[in-house]
Amino acid sequence: MKTPEILAQIVETKRQEIEQLYQQYDLEVLKQECVSTNLSFYQKIKDCQGNFFITEFKRKSPSAGWINQEVAIEIQLQQYKDLGTNAVSVLTDQEYFGGSYEDLQKAAKFLQDTDICILNKEFIIDEIQVYLARKFGTNIILLIAAILDLEQFVKLKNLAESLGMGVIAEVHNLEEYRKIQSANCTVLGINNRNLNNFKTAINNCNYIAKNIDHQGFIIAESGMSSALDLKITGINADGFLIGTSLMQQDLNLTKLSNQDYFFKACGIRETEHLKFDTADLFGINFSPISKRRMLRKVLMQSTLPKNAVAVFYQNTEEIILSILSKYPFQYVQLYADDVSFPFIKKTKRRVILSVRIRDKFEPKKFEAYAPYVDFFILDAPNPGQGKEITTTIPYDFPYPFLLAGGINADNLDRVAQYQNCIGVDVASGIETDGEVDLNKLKHIHDSLQKISNKNYANDY
Repeated sequence: MKTPEILAQIVETKRQEIEQLYQQYDLEVLKQECVSTNLSFYQKIKDCQGNFFITEFKRKSPSAGWINQEVAIEIQLQQYKDLGTNAVSVLTDQEYFGGSYEDLQKAAKFLQDTDICILNKEFIIDEIQVYLARKFGTNIILLIAAILDLEQFVKLKNLAESLGMGVIAEVHNLEEYRKIQSANCTVLGINNRNLNNFKTAINNCNYIAKNIDHQGFIIAESGMSSALDLKITGINADGFLIGTSLMQQDLNLTKLSNQDYFFKACGIRETEHLKFDTADLFGINFSPISKRRMLRKVLMQSTLPKNAVAVFYQNTEEIILSILSKYPFQYVQLYADDVSFPFIKKTKRRVILSVRIRDKFEPKKFEAYAPYVDFFILDAPNPGQGKEITTTIPYDFPYPFLLAGGINADNLDRVAQYQNCIGVDVASGIETDGEVDLNKLKHIHDSLQKISNKNYANDY
């Protein structure tokens, strides 16, 4: 397997750092100094009631650059502690992530009287890194399958566990999982970020989980910044590793409410409609054949919220790229069969993929797309016409999706017919006489919340 270029650069830098570590530390002395940790990560995740949260202290990354350069680690960890985090991840790579073993020491000292586990997030390729992790207070290490062969992986895993530490085995794709499958890892971390091009697709976690037989726990890594993201990845994950959005102060774990269903309002044409907290996602239509297109002069006057979605249908790939280069959309909605598969794979924005359900439901059609998108929309054969899907959708369709096609306030209960339906995508159902009706927006939003609350009430 070819190691991605950026990862190869990081590993080469790490080899040079390891040479310096051997000059700085005596390995035999380290071995004698290391005392096994009494805080068991494996037991803690086993006993966790609900989702297991790992919050990360990360000053920068190769994909995002500097995230939060100045914050003191104690201040950030106090926030995580107040939020009820189960574990804290601390980067010790200096060159690419701005971390250090000093940060690790500070974290261990700050959390020494708690039961919060500490993960040393590092590119570990040598035993000296494992001993240093334990010396400076670590309870968990990360082993990245992409940079280790099976023999190296097992040796480092066994060493960490002999010191009482837990291991998160990180994979990015099925090939990497199969390489380490025989190591029988208790906790598997599935990274949603492609290390070739830094594209993030959070359904990658579900795709890998669906196609493996892992008997332990799964931690979803990368790309999560909202309750919607955790709903998507939580279909298969037992926990989440969240870093960038917390370091940017964009996310507060207390905002991640127990929400079953989400609402995408499509065909928004006035900027004032984007200001209301009436939908989880707002679709802005660029289709050349749609009557719901937002005028360019209106779009130029608006500040796009993070939950705005650029919706394309029967647009050329060139036009799509041109529009995305002009406006800072974080989400893009594309239609399968409307653009090429390579285009979907390479799109750096968060991809919502719409699939028109015609006479026959074809589950295999989704498999190729699944690792490269955030979630799906299942739509009627002719989108935007207010017609319902008439073909039967399997109850256990394995991937998260929004239900579209003739959805309105009177048939929202259709979401409960499917195991992994996470909400609705509504266009004509939010309109009165062809115009967006704010009362209908609010009614659908409130009704979905009531359905979510009812589900949770029935769970207890």
